[in-house]
Amino acid sequence: VSKVSELEVDRNEHALVEKTLAPLDPGRRAFRLVGGVLVERTVGEVLPSIEGNRVRLDEMIKTLQGRLESKQKETAEWKAKYNIKTAEEAQAMQRQAAQAAS
Repeated sequence: VSKVSELEVDRNEHALVEKTLAPLDPGRRAFRLVGGVLVERTVGEVLPSIEGNRVRLDEMIKTLQGRLESKQKETAEWKAKYNIKTAEEAQAMQRQAAQAAS
């Protein structure tokens, strides 16, 4: 879940940079951080790579969300099969039983 959130933040940053660079002249200087090193390129060189990175981030997020949903479903089935309750669920059931008895 945290990795999906982290990738969504990165995707939003890429979309913002892409939106900012799109109207600029392709020959204009642009600086990009690559592996901790700031490199000078042109907008025409940087924009396609940013677009490609954003598309790959979108694909990765969809893949991870699919895997997350399948794992959550698998976990719910496992909990139901072995009658496993979290502490919060157990407390909620105790409160409901106490209210029903009252």
